[in-house]
Amino acid sequence: MKGDFHIHTHFSDGTLAVEEVLQKASETLDIISITDHDTLSGARLASILAGKHKVKVIYGLELSTELNNESVHLLGYFKDLDEISPLEAALEQQRQHRIKRCYQILERLEKYFHIQLDMTPLLKLHSITRGSIANEIVAQGYQYTKTQIFTQMIGDGCIAYLPSTKISTQEGIALLRQAKATIILAHPVLLKKNNYQDIVRLGIDGIEAIYPLNTPNATKRFKKFALSHDLVYTAGSDFHSFNDYKHGNIGCCPLEEEALTAFIKKVME
Repeated sequence: MKGDFHIHTHFSDGTLAVEEVLQKASETLDIISITDHDTLSGARLASILAGKHKVKVIYGLELSTELNNESVHLLGYFKDLDEISPLEAALEQQRQHRIKRCYQILERLEKYFHIQLDMTPLLKLHSITRGSIANEIVAQGYQYTKTQIFTQMIGDGCIAYLPSTKISTQEGIALLRQAKATIILAHPVLLKKNNYQDIVRLGIDGIEAIYPLNTPNATKRFKKFALSHDLVYTAGSDFHSFNDYKHGNIGCCPLEEEALTAFIKKVME
């Protein structure tokens, strides 16, 4: 069996519909999780449609938090969605904050780059991310690549950048724990201001040890850390669109064998 447990759809900043993701995943994978930013809508729909595509689905999401002035993303996986009311309330607040942030970013894009976007497509999304904004800049005819948009305009430290969340990592962990989620630290390789080991000690169940941007040594180090600390580890493409410059394609770095069995067992406890 093979699994990919970090996939985005058009419910946040992915370019594919849920059914398109399931169709593609069924070509090479046995089990997946759709983990849209701050929303479970994609995961819910995937669980309904999964049977048509002969691929199993675990409920999931990617929760945005902040620690030491750095974004820390937590992947939450759920056996079921029976006890998530407090989490849903927090997610709705996150989504509303993302809408306000979007308007503020668009003001900066107009002021500094003379980019005027029609908000209509963005407001149809369940969760607006910087990736969503970048997609619309390209879709609405501006001659920039997504790489340019992030490195020059809305990436960390850029003039039109604003953080996505006011939830601390500790608060995020508490919310996910209350909802009985299995909590995984997403893409530890991307952390610059925080040490992944310190974050895990806040009460996390595992780390995303297999990730497209890892070096082989980083993957080996993350796996070793997880196994030596009685944690599970996962694998995720972080798929947003095909041949994305900063993410992987569906199933590019799957979880297999004992690690897959251990992860599924942990989620289903």
